[in-house]
Amino acid sequence: MGLHVGFSRVEIEGDSLSVIRKLQTKGVERSVIGAYISNIRTICEGYQICFFKHVPKQANGVAHLLATVGLKRDEETYLVGAVPSYAKVAAEEDRQQLGSLCPADRRSTA
Repeated sequence: MGLHVGFSRVEIEGDSLSVIRKLQTKGVERSVIGAYISNIRTICEGYQICFFKHVPKQANGVAHLLATVGLKRDEETYLVGAVPSYAKVAAEEDRQQLGSLCPADRRSTA
């Protein structure tokens, strides 16, 4: 992941609430995906800070696009300072989706 490029802190987002909850919970995971959960937790031990955050599926288009393109190209993608040009439109769509799902506080200050 990002350890070999010098990242000491990571935020991992996912749209599967059950997986994110499993990753956030301490203790032995005995589900079908327990080995994956354990592996991810072990990798996270290498970071100073590693936390997991749930994001709505509707706002996860960039991650899906990066994963899909990365698999097709057989490559890994690290977002350091910017997103690839092919993902910029999807990033804006994600921002709009997040805005419509969690509108900003619009109280009047008058």
